[in-house]
Amino acid sequence: MRTFCRGIAALAVLTGAAAMMTPAVAQEGRGPTYFDQPYLPSIWQGLYAGVHLGWGWSGDANGGVGGGQIGYNWQSRQYVYGVEADVSAADIGVSETIVVPGAVLNASASIDWLTTFRGRLGVLVQPNLLVYGTAGLAVVHAEAHGSVNAVGIGQISAHASDTESGFVYGIGAESMWTERMSVRVEYLGFSGPDKIGDFGIIRAGLNFKFGP
Repeated sequence: MRTFCRGIAALAVLTGAAAMMTPAVAQEGRGPTYFDQPYLPSIWQGLYAGVHLGWGWSGDANGGVGGGQIGYNWQSRQYVYGVEADVSAADIGVSETIVVPGAVLNASASIDWLTTFRGRLGVLVQPNLLVYGTAGLAVVHAEAHGSVNAVGIGQISAHASDTESGFVYGIGAESMWTERMSVRVEYLGFSGPDKIGDFGIIRAGLNFKFGP
């Protein structure tokens, strides 16, 4: 709950900043910008792809996340809905070294990649500014390493990895800067994998729209 509240607070601040900085999209050759008669063709509807970069945390573990996404939007008046898939490399990890008489113990664990398949539903608070919610399926891969270096025995090492699926949900804000490019910030919460545990991500993204 604490990470979700942090995501809500960060989104509120960034949405306000995005609203003040959202540029006007050129209207030449387009329809009006109010919601009942949006741009024709819509600046939101269609296929898009892009990249993202952010930060994730899970308890004492934290680290960077980066990757790419692809999706498709539809628009009905002020509502925008669609589907999106993404894949990310990650280094959300924690490590610890314990020294005891006659031995040194090392342990580390990290989430090293993840992918999500989500639906999105949002509302245009301005013709060029979308606030949305998202939810779907996540697949997460994690690895753990451990070793003991003991006097008279030497080093003993162990390694384990696991891939699990779970539920992902989130909120975000996206600003259409031109008819082909948008920027976004979003919070994603991951829940369900028993061995990997719950974690959260805040990330920024850049998207490019294809087709009409």
